[in-house]
Amino acid sequence: MLRLLLLLCAGMFAVLLIGGEDHGQMRPGLSAEDSHAETPAPRIVQAAEPVAMVETASYTPETQTPAHATHLPVVLPLIKPVAELPAVETSEPEAEIRYVSARAVNVREGPSTEFPVVERLTRGEAIRVMWVEDNGWVRIAIEGDGIAGFVSGDLLTATAP
Repeated sequence: MLRLLLLLCAGMFAVLLIGGEDHGQMRPGLSAEDSHAETPAPRIVQAAEPVAMVETASYTPETQTPAHATHLPVVLPLIKPVAELPAVETSEPEAEIRYVSARAVNVREGPSTEFPVVERLTRGEAIRVMWVEDNGWVRIAIEGDGIAGFVSGDLLTATAP
């Protein structure tokens, strides 16, 4: 076993020694010819409206006085006052709460027993009804647990058991 391990290490060393050599290949963009490539000139965009000018100064550490001052444009966004915004209704429609009436109920991915079981609920658990399918299955959500799926409507009641 030790011989095989030493043979494996020697083989890996030889592969890295031969395959890891640098033969002077150059990556694209790193050669001297590529570094002198012509760069596009910066675009100057003029504002359609007047802009505020801000004076900036650079200081030299010896004198602590401005060496030179330059003027840079500051573009401020235009803010127009908005008349009164319409009221946005943020409340959700009132959800119907039902309770599990059977001893145990399977929550499924789809509205049929052909779909896989996602979770299992026990008697008395409160669930929120999202909608009711035509075949009698109910789309439910349990907000605290993040459970959502389908349950047979026959296994639910409007009052707590």
